[in-house]
Amino acid sequence: MTRRIVPLALLAGAATLAAPAQADTLRDALALAYQANPTLLAARAQQRATDETVVIERSAGLPNVSATGGYTEFVEGAAASGPDRVVSAGLDLGVPLYSGGAVKNSVRAANNRIEAGRADLRGTESAIFTRVVAAYLDVLRNEAIVALSANQVEVLSVNLQATTDRFEIGDLTRTDIAQSQSRLALAEGDLESAKSNLIASRENYIALVGRAPTDLQAPPPLPSLPASADAAVAVALESNPDLIAARERAEASEFDIAVAGSGRLPRLSAFAGY
Repeated sequence: MTRRIVPLALLAGAATLAAPAQADTLRDALALAYQANPTLLAARAQQRATDETVVIERSAGLPNVSATGGYTEFVEGAAASGPDRVVSAGLDLGVPLYSGGAVKNSVRAANNRIEAGRADLRGTESAIFTRVVAAYLDVLRNEAIVALSANQVEVLSVNLQATTDRFEIGDLTRTDIAQSQSRLALAEGDLESAKSNLIASRENYIALVGRAPTDLQAPPPLPSLPASADAAVAVALESNPDLIAARERAEASEFDIAVAGSGRLPRLSAFAGY
């Protein structure tokens, strides 16, 4: 049994080592950014905090209960008669009956701000996805530029060697060699610049996605665009998250005005105590 298990384990390890690294697609990059991008995580946390404002505003219209207690110890000889100590307790209940619409309008304003926050979150997601797509394509572009620059350096190196050989046989002059060397040095400088640009684009990709790019695949074709510029404007006016957030905040401000106006109206509450 042991003799059979060992070869099988070796074969499994060899198969694992021979397996190619998993390639990354644009869909994978967007999914990773959606799950782990710190800007998106912060925006979601902020939205969760905004969602709780409705409960906070509604609490102003709920009954409230307060309790008090006291303990008094009399110094010996301070009173001619009476107890030496007194313990007291009290319970108060207040129920708001009418607040001039302040609570109702505050809740409505909070609901509108929640919708505005959700639109802002969609806008943040859209901006992050746009940056992820740009970073993805930057990595692909800079990898291609590095490959082309490296090939150019290799070609010019061969050309310099050929020029040197022809100089040895008297077919060319030192000026030809200097020109070949100059072209090679310029190509090597371009290669180093391309490598530095690739490093920068990879670091930007890591900052957005949270993982280093690995064998990036070509992006899929672009989806169909609106038929005309007017159609695109109509879609933006209806679905753009920035416009939706602005409309929701405008409605919330109207409710805020109503809340401020309720301060001129009477308030009615019922109280009970024991």
